[in-house]
Amino acid sequence: MKRAVLDVAELIGSYGRFVSYPQAAEITSLSVRSLKRETAAGNLPCYRLGSARVFRLKTEDVATLIQRVA
Repeated sequence: MKRAVLDVAELIGSYGRFVSYPQAAEITSLSVRSLKRETAAGNLPCYRLGSARVFRLKTEDVATLIQRVA
């Protein structure tokens, strides 16, 4: 039986501390475009690592997008 709430420590163990947009889409079942809209709206922080134009999301922040409602 699958758990309803994602375990952040388990996600960090599987994906690492930072994830790319495609990885975050896999975790949340949202599209990359939807995740980028969440970033633009200020609901999902985005980080640039180093001087490259590569953006990453904290795995913890991605997990907080998924909330139990019932």
